Amino acid sequence: MPSIFGHAVAGIALGVAFADEKTPRRAWALGTFCALAPDVDWFTAFLKVHPGNFLAHRGITHSLLGAVLIAASVLLFGFKREQRNLKVGTYLLLASLSHGLLDACTSGRIGVAFFYPFSSSRWACDWQPIQDAPLPFWSGLQLPFLGALLGEMLWIGIPASILAISVQLFRRNSDWQALPEVEPEG
Repeated sequence: MPSIFGHAVAGIALGVAFADEKTPRRAWALGTFCALAPDVDWFTAFLKVHPGNFLAHRGITHSLLGAVLIAASVLLFGFKREQRNLKVGTYLLLASLSHGLLDACTSGRIGVAFFYPFSSSRWACDWQPIQDAPLPFWSGLQLPFLGALLGEMLWIGIPASILAISVQLFRRNSDWQALPEVEPEG
């Protein structure tokens, strides 16, 4: 799996694409939370849950249903009624979905159960440029972790930066935001 840094960068970049002056500031933090939240199932490894089980890592919390539930919960409990709108909800959903997609693009041993509960099949991309990021807590894993971070800078950081810069340039240079309101003739 990508590190928490890679998932967070994806969530932040999507926030840049969706945020405007009306977007609550908490949307950034909660969108980043949505991008990280599916990994709550990582802790099932300590419970000796079989890797193919729907509760195991990359199971139900990484599914499309899991992403919808995470985004809806965060929208419901993280925002005031007047702050809940389609734009913020879409951002939270895409941030949640980004997690499973990034995990499917890693060199991990097990795929992602995207379509659970309708299918227990695990899916992975044919092209997996992102290396699994081992936790650097144990001796000998610091160097592989740094190597994985460098790969994430290339495969997540650069595309995220391009997305964020492109959206900002488009907004700055587009005329559609500056169109005056026209009252109907009548």
